[in-house]
Amino acid sequence: MKKFLLFAFVAILIGGGFALYIFKDQVVATDTTETTVSAFQIGVYKNYDNAYKVAVRNNGIVIKEEDLYRVYIALVNKRDSISLLSNYYESIGLSFYLKEITVKKEFIDYMNRYEEMLISSSSDQYKEINLNILNKYVEIYE
Repeated sequence: MKKFLLFAFVAILIGGGFALYIFKDQVVATDTTETTVSAFQIGVYKNYDNAYKVAVRNNGIVIKEEDLYRVYIALVNKRDSISLLSNYYESIGLSFYLKEITVKKEFIDYMNRYEEMLISSSSDQYKEINLNILNKYVEIYE
């Protein structure tokens, strides 16, 4: 009986180890309606006109939050996208702040499709892809 229990215990450990190795990168989907994403913020202004000028110059959007106007140039969810855009913006000398914002699940579904394109595209296409994501954000939240 001891040999059987020892054998069963070892088999469970080996199986658990394989499962952990195989599924370590899997994301577990939850049934929540909201989640957080990373916003590349390049400014916060008290005056809408100043925020708008910066947003237009950098292909971004202006979002009003309380009494402030925030300028976002990208919204992403995946680590690869965050790293890719961070390197890109740093290479062109654009200062930014990564801000966590809460979004609805319907936006995440939309954003994930565009993030796949972003990861597989060249840097000259980043602005257009980001603008599509940002415009969808404005459509849902404004």
